[in-house]
Amino acid sequence: MSENDTSATPETTTPATKESVTTSLLQSIAERVKASNPTVTERWIDTEVEKEVTNRVGLLDKAMQKRFQCMTELNKINRPDVVTYDADEKPVSGTYTKDRLKAIKDAKEALAKVENALEKALAGDWTKVKETCK
Repeated sequence: MSENDTSATPETTTPATKESVTTSLLQSIAERVKASNPTVTERWIDTEVEKEVTNRVGLLDKAMQKRFQCMTELNKINRPDVVTYDADEKPVSGTYTKDRLKAIKDAKEALAKVENALEKALAGDWTKVKETCK
């Protein structure tokens, strides 16, 4: 073999071979894209489910924060206006004003509403949580 004889080297490729490899790759891609409808559908479903799960996690977080706020408010006001003590400094009785009783009632109702919405949400009905956490 001489130095000028390049026909025997395997490194040389013809342009037709390069085009056929590229064409083959593009055809493979096209075939997989055509057959990808089930995969596309599954991924879309997964994406929509993830969006809804993320939304529900946010709603649950808001509802738990609202529950905490309601409990804090109830704990602030749920005590008598006037307390009477005996000689040993033990509380004997407490009296409430009408306004205080109304505020306690309202706070208990708000807490019950949030807790009811949370129970329903955890059972699968998220409509009450959506209404409660607007």
